[in-house]
Amino acid sequence: MQKIIPALPVIQRKTKRLFRLLNRSYRQFRVRNAILAIRSRKYTDRFPSDSRRFAIFMVPGFDIVNGGIMSICSIATETQRLLTANRVSVSVCTAPGEPRMLRYTKFDNNIELTAFADLLAWFPSGSEVLVHLPELFVRQYVADNLNLYRSRPDLTWRFNILLQNIDRIPSDDDVAALKQLGDTTITIAHKASTGAAETLGCPVHYLSWFLAPDGFERVGYASKQKLVAISPDEHPAKLEIVREMSKALPDHRIIEIRNMTYQQYKDVIRDAKFMFTFGEGLDGYFVESIFSGAISMAIFEERFFTDEYRNFDGVFLDSARAISGVTDFMRTADNEARFGAIAERQYSVVESQFNRQRYLHNISSFYDKYYPEWRRP
Repeated sequence: MQKIIPALPVIQRKTKRLFRLLNRSYRQFRVRNAILAIRSRKYTDRFPSDSRRFAIFMVPGFDIVNGGIMSICSIATETQRLLTANRVSVSVCTAPGEPRMLRYTKFDNNIELTAFADLLAWFPSGSEVLVHLPELFVRQYVADNLNLYRSRPDLTWRFNILLQNIDRIPSDDDVAALKQLGDTTITIAHKASTGAAETLGCPVHYLSWFLAPDGFERVGYASKQKLVAISPDEHPAKLEIVREMSKALPDHRIIEIRNMTYQQYKDVIRDAKFMFTFGEGLDGYFVESIFSGAISMAIFEERFFTDEYRNFDGVFLDSARAISGVTDFMRTADNEARFGAIAERQYSVVESQFNRQRYLHNISSFYDKYYPEWRRP
C-alpha cells in the first residue's frame, strides 16, 4: 500500500509559503477588518455594563487548529464557568496587531472572538484586567507594546504566561517588561517544566491542558486498520524512524497528521494501531491516541516527560534507540494479546494523570490562590 513519508517536495513547500503570505495579506486587508470590526464589537457590547474584572486570553488572528489554540479555548471556557457568576467577564481576543477573526472553524467550540483593540477602548476606568498570553507571543503582544498598555493607566493590569512548550520560554527581559505593568504569573502544561519556569522569577502553577478520555472512541486491536499515524513535527531522526516503521509492518499505511480538521484527526487515531509523535513527546498526539486505543510511541524528553515514562512501553530513551528498536517493538506488539496488554498499561497511566476533574481542579486552584476575591460572590 502507498505510504505517506514526511518529506515535502521543495515546490510544495514554496507553494504553501506563498499561500500563507497571501492569506495573511488578505487577513490584514482594511475593508475586511473594517467589516469584522462592526461585527466583533457586538460581542464586546454583551459584557455587563457594570463589569470591573476581566480575564482575557490573547490568540493570533488565524483560523487554525492545534493543541495550543484548543488548550487556550478550553481554559477560557472553564474560566468563564468558574467566574462569570461573580461578574468577571471572560473573553478570547485577537491580540494587538493581529487580523480580526470571529470564530475558529476547524474544531468544535463556542468561542466568539473579540479584538483587543476594541476591549482596550471599552474597559471601564478602574477595571482589573488579567491577560493570559501564550509564551511565544510575550514579546510580540506585550513587551514590544508597553505604551499600548500604559495608555490606560486607570486600569490594573495583571498577566499570566501560558507556558505550553518549554522550547518557547520567553526571555528574562520580556518577562521583566510584563512585571513593569503588573503582577505576573506562569502556568505550565507539563510538570517537567517547573524548574525552567521558576528561573523567570514568577509564581508558577501547574495547569496542565484539557486531555481526557471524554470524546474519544477507544477501539481494540480487532477493529483497528492496518494503519500507523505520525505527528507532523520536524525531528532529525524522523525519516530514519519512519523507514524502520515501514520495515516493521510493510503492509500498513503510514499517515502523517497534516491539513486535517480535528475530527478528521480523531478518526485517524481511532483507526490507527500505532502513533509516533516527533514533537514534545507527552503531547496530544501521544495521549489522545492512547485514549483512542492505539499504542503511542515517542522519544523520551526530560523537558516534557516525568520519570514514570522513562521505562514506559513505546517510549525510547533517545533517537538511536528509537531507530534500532522501533521495528522489533512494533512487530512484537502486532498481535491481539500483546497489543491489548501494552495498550491497557499505557491507558492506565495516562488516564490517571489526564482526566477532567483533575484539570478543572488545576484551573480552580489557580484562581483560588492568585485571585481569591474574584472567586467570592
